[in-house]
Amino acid sequence: TDTFSDSGSYHQGDLIGKAVFISWTTPSKPGSSVVQYGLESGKYTQSKNGKVSTYTFYNYTSGFIHHCRIDNLKVCTRLEL
Repeated sequence: TDTFSDSGSYHQGDLIGKAVFISWTTPSKPGSSVVQYGLESGKYTQSKNGKVSTYTFYNYTSGFIHHCRIDNLKVCTRLEL
């Protein structure tokens, strides 16, 4: 199981605060893009599949970039990832 690390970020996913985008990178292999979450630490009762992509710019190829949008949240919900 992968865990959210320093290579990740999250930010508001809509204008009213009912969604969040979570993004992270993995350097050498894509791994899973599933985010498990819940309202209590250690109790991850829900999950959402994200997407993974890479890009190339001249001679540079990025690591694997994961994005996942969690929506239909209550406003001001604190999630544990």
